[in-house]
Amino acid sequence: MSPIGDHNQRSAVVPAHTVARQITDDTISDSGYGGSIAGESNFDQNVPAQILPGVSGNASETERRQWASNVHQLHYNQNRVALGRSINTTIDLLKDFSKKNSSWPAHYPQISKAGAIIQRSQTTEDLSSDEERPKPLRRSATSIEPATPEEEPKAAEPRLVTPQIVQEFNVLKLDLKLGALSPSELVHSLEKSSIASLLDGKISQSIKHLQALRERIEDTSSKVLVTGDLNAGKSTFCNALLRKKVLPEDQQPCTSIFCEVLDCRDNGGVEEVHAVHFDTKYNRDDETTYDVHKLEELEDIVIENDKYPQVKVYVEDVRTIDQSLLRNGVVDIALIDAPGLNLDSIKTTAVFARQEEIDVVVFVVSAENHFTLSAKEFIWNAAQEKAYIFIVVNRFDNIRDKARCKRLILEQIQQLSPRTYEHAEELVHFVSSNAVIEDSEATKVQQFETLEQSLRSFVLEKRARSKLAPAKTYLMNLLGDIETLATSNQSQVGNELDRINEQLAELTPVFEEALRASTKVTDDVDRSIEDTAAQVYKHTRRELIQTIKHMDDVPSVPYAGIFDAYTYAEQTRVAMLDKVHQKVISCEGYARDRTVQGVSAIKSLGLLHLGDDYIEKIFRADLMFSRKKDALVRAIKTEIDVLDFFDFDKQEKAAGFGLSFTLVATLGGQFLGIGGWIDGVWKTTKFLGYRNTKKLIVPVALVAGAFGAYWLLADIPNAVPRKLAKKIRKELEAMDYVHGNSERITKEVRKILRVPADDLRGGFQRVVEKRGKEREQLKEQKKESEVALKYFGNLYRKSTEISKGVNRLDLDNVPIAH
Repeated sequence: MSPIGDHNQRSAVVPAHTVARQITDDTISDSGYGGSIAGESNFDQNVPAQILPGVSGNASETERRQWASNVHQLHYNQNRVALGRSINTTIDLLKDFSKKNSSWPAHYPQISKAGAIIQRSQTTEDLSSDEERPKPLRRSATSIEPATPEEEPKAAEPRLVTPQIVQEFNVLKLDLKLGALSPSELVHSLEKSSIASLLDGKISQSIKHLQALRERIEDTSSKVLVTGDLNAGKSTFCNALLRKKVLPEDQQPCTSIFCEVLDCRDNGGVEEVHAVHFDTKYNRDDETTYDVHKLEELEDIVIENDKYPQVKVYVEDVRTIDQSLLRNGVVDIALIDAPGLNLDSIKTTAVFARQEEIDVVVFVVSAENHFTLSAKEFIWNAAQEKAYIFIVVNRFDNIRDKARCKRLILEQIQQLSPRTYEHAEELVHFVSSNAVIEDSEATKVQQFETLEQSLRSFVLEKRARSKLAPAKTYLMNLLGDIETLATSNQSQVGNELDRINEQLAELTPVFEEALRASTKVTDDVDRSIEDTAAQVYKHTRRELIQTIKHMDDVPSVPYAGIFDAYTYAEQTRVAMLDKVHQKVISCEGYARDRTVQGVSAIKSLGLLHLGDDYIEKIFRADLMFSRKKDALVRAIKTEIDVLDFFDFDKQEKAAGFGLSFTLVATLGGQFLGIGGWIDGVWKTTKFLGYRNTKKLIVPVALVAGAFGAYWLLADIPNAVPRKLAKKIRKELEAMDYVHGNSERITKEVRKILRVPADDLRGGFQRVVEKRGKEREQLKEQKKESEVALKYFGNLYRKSTEISKGVNRLDLDNVPIAH
């Protein structure tokens, strides 16, 4: 059973003690109902009443009333079913929106009055209240922020993204308060995901409230909350409605818990009190959920009670159904007497939260005190959903200047609940409840009976206003907020798509150019490396060949004589090898210079094409060829022998021997050359005679041998370099020395140049991957934005369709039966 008296167990609502204990919890949220103010027309539509066939003119008055009641009920049920369907559709719409909000955080615009500017998501406007409208008491998860048309808009912030919206959020408004910071400042300080989370919380609260509204309108019973300030006479008023003293009365506050008065027929005709336990859902059939007390014990229970959060009071009203409110013959009524609003903050908050579960609010105000701040706050909040509030001005008999009192109170009501003021004749009553119980003056009793009939009419005959209108108002406000969000997000997503398309248009050529430059530059660098390596190889090979070929042209070691010939030969060998080695070092220096030039050229290309994306590494040219890779003196082991000191292969040696024989031939008288040598010898022998010739042969031979020996010894400084050079050349050729060193130096150059080339290639690859990733991300964002644009377009269309259907529900103009 509902904690507010739904003894048929058709309404699942939150117990008052739970609300009171959890005032800081998110589940206790302000209803967020806006729009039920002057200037908005949800009910006063110029729609002609439908005329239905009715009873004949000969029917009795009772039959006519019964027929009219049936028509009213039919009209009510039609509107109730249509409203329930709209609530179900809206719940599905909100669930889908919540799911979308988790994957695509919705843009939440800053809402401002006309002339102000809507800001970027994560903003909300701090609206100041009018002096005549009380500033709302702050409660956890409160979303209502009063606003006035006269307020000045705040200066526009630089993140303009949506068109101007001149209406304020009512239900889905994010209201953040922290010290002196405004909601706009607080929201601006949050991330978009945090704002989406807050909005999702609001959506969840709205879904729960819609479910409660659906259960409320489907519930055939009606809940009437009687509330007001302390000592305003609420209990006295309830007793006057019952025509008996049931609830305790005192000049001091005596009602500290919710007292729910029900017809005892729902309790088997037994008058008694059921005191409901804390943290327990009331069930009349389960006595473990409550304690049973007599009616006489009620006063002890409700005065300064901390044991029970609420009581169910079953009483009997013996009056006829056309007089009794509880036993009316139409619907079941639960009459709820609430604690005073300014009793304490917890109980006041409980009353605030509980009014959202109520069908009709009867606000009792003392004619002596008028509306206090807490009373104004409650009525203004309740009026956000309940456009019509039944107001009872009690103890009016104690006022001397009654006209002035009426005028002042009605002026206050006009500010707090404009719709109530428009129907003040039916909804605002100035009475004295004590006079009904005491039956003192007929005039006062008649005034109260007039109030009673108006209340019966409002609760029973105008149930569309009292029961369906709050749901319609809430739906219209909620759907209006959804339309605002859909419109704002359509604009936001449209701007996002424009931005993405612009970035894609700028990025695509950059990406393609980076791709082309990567291919071209890396190919050019590879060719440049190979060209440099080829040049180094050719240069090294040419220089080494020339050096080896002419290594013996100029002796580089002094010759000290025949006795130092071997040392001379060894030094000559070392000098020749060192000459070759120095040439190798010279070729390495050339290769180093070319490498430095190549590295600098590659780095320049990297900085030119990649800029900051190019990672430049430090190159130390002095470390090239730092290891001894060419110890030629140790590698070539040329052995020196005796023949290395004499070179018999040269023509000069043959010329020396020929000169000796020529001298002999000249002494013989005739030199005929090589061809006539024998003839010359014969003629010389004949001229000198055989004897003389024989004597001269030995001296001549000795002279010639001495001369040849001298020549050989004198030729050692020249013969040694030539002979050693031949040997060294053969060894170098056998070990492919020229090619090996040329290849070694070239490989070193190529390896060094590959390092910045690989860095350049890696830089281009990173840039291409980065640009490609950015482009793919933009394409994905574009795809998501297009889906979001379509979704918010559909959201706007669906919410508009539901809103139009709800707005067409005519809760005032009942079909005329005749």
